[in-house]
Amino acid sequence: MEFTHISYPVQGHINPLFKLAKLLHLRGFHITFVNTEYNKKRLLKSRDPNSLDGLTPMEGNGDVTQDIYPLVQSIMTNFLQPFDELLTRLHQSTNDGLIPPITCLVSDCYMPFTVVATEEHALPILFFSTCNASTFLCTFQYPTLI
Repeated sequence: MEFTHISYPVQGHINPLFKLAKLLHLRGFHITFVNTEYNKKRLLKSRDPNSLDGLTPMEGNGDVTQDIYPLVQSIMTNFLQPFDELLTRLHQSTNDGLIPPITCLVSDCYMPFTVVATEEHALPILFFSTCNASTFLCTFQYPTLI
């Protein structure tokens, strides 16, 4: 089975999903972990330099968390198209026999565009929350508080 993971692009969300991906991989699942190049570099810097050996090289020099408001705006307006294109390329690779077919998407619950993408590709989706239950509920009440 092939699981594709996508995390909200900040390290506090990436690390738990990365751990889940590693656990699933140890159980025999093929994993595609989707991450931004910016955060891949930060992840490598915070871990063993060899922890992501075999993955494609990345560019970028930043080593700080990105400004949250523009990041959220970018996620809501810009992430669907490239993610949809990535799922299409992964599907084509499965037809070429290079990787197993994607059978499920594990998405950070703060990445709502993934629902649209999975519907377009007829994939089941599992949402993963990287925070505790009370923080999760407070997040959804945030607009009311504003």
